Amino acid sequence: MKIGLLGLGVVGGGVYEIARGLQDVEIKKVLEARFTADYITQDIDEIVNDPEIELVVEVLGGLHPTYEYARKALEAGKHLVSSNKLLVSAYGPELTALARQKGLAFLYSAACGGSIPYLENLSMARRVDQIVALGGILNGTTNFILDAMGSRGMNYDDALAEAQALGYAERDPSSDVDGLDAQQKLILTSAVGFDVYFKPEDIPTRGIAGVLPVDIDYAGKSGRALKLCVRAERAPDGTVSAYVEPTLVGENTLEAMIRANLNCIWYEGENSGVMRYMGQGAGKLPTATNVLRDIRGVAAGRRYMTGVACAPAVPGKASARHGYYLRVKAGVPVPEGWAAKQRAAVGDWALYETAPVAVEAMHAFAAGDPAVFFAGIQAE
Repeated sequence: MKIGLLGLGVVGGGVYEIARGLQDVEIKKVLEARFTADYITQDIDEIVNDPEIELVVEVLGGLHPTYEYARKALEAGKHLVSSNKLLVSAYGPELTALARQKGLAFLYSAACGGSIPYLENLSMARRVDQIVALGGILNGTTNFILDAMGSRGMNYDDALAEAQALGYAERDPSSDVDGLDAQQKLILTSAVGFDVYFKPEDIPTRGIAGVLPVDIDYAGKSGRALKLCVRAERAPDGTVSAYVEPTLVGENTLEAMIRANLNCIWYEGENSGVMRYMGQGAGKLPTATNVLRDIRGVAAGRRYMTGVACAPAVPGKASARHGYYLRVKAGVPVPEGWAAKQRAAVGDWALYETAPVAVEAMHAFAAGDPAVFFAGIQAE
């Protein structure tokens, strides 16, 4: 199969490197502005108008002109494989519809989980089983920071600086630490697992900015670890709720044992039970392996990640409720009805654990005060 590759950055370089060792995959042309070679072009039309190129791999990142290039490839009759979570979370329904209309493939396994074959397996599981819930640790940067704080006693700023020095965090880390990267991946996993597309504003999202050593210390003393987790679950009425938030997990759970920048993703099927996957969630060669799996999948006849009935989500407002760890300034009242019990007072802080609270209510409460920090308490 002859390929047109859009981008020769970190992931694109990995795809090119691995593909050179495969006999049945040939990268014929690469769209790249920084280098020159016989196989490199700066004109997208040289790729989409080449009759020998059957499939376009998009690893450029960003939205524009990436979206326009992706659409152009499909309109020209090329299968499309992407590793771009931002593109798929924003334009996935539109691009999938166009691919179906043209009888082409649109796969994006590498857009979530790096090397982990999660979306591919979730897509196959959904065809024969009802997915009850899914979630896990989908952002390696925040996991590295929280692990450094928990295992090495670092403060947030120093752990973030180390993550940046190692290349795990961008110069502007807001997408990771504010939970937006995890939110985009949750949009993809919910679409694949439940056949529903969430808008970002329908997913309550809270990152780890504002976490303090006192929170890490509380987690450890209560037999837990602090992680940034995502979760989506189906309610009895069929609606699906989804959220991103710091979470206290039991110290003996697999999530608690995920170190450094690794990811851990799971889904629960009505018949299969819980299936867990862990591994490198990013990186040149790990992510490239998932791209190559999709290329091979297209050659084998795979076409789409979501079902034909995939539709906009109707968020299940009443389905997501659980207890929370809550840190507030001493003297700040906790809403009545939360059955919050103060567990400790540390300096100017009061630490509580609550009875089950609606996710939306806790996120709304914290939005009004940047000094508030909370973490959902994972059921044992």
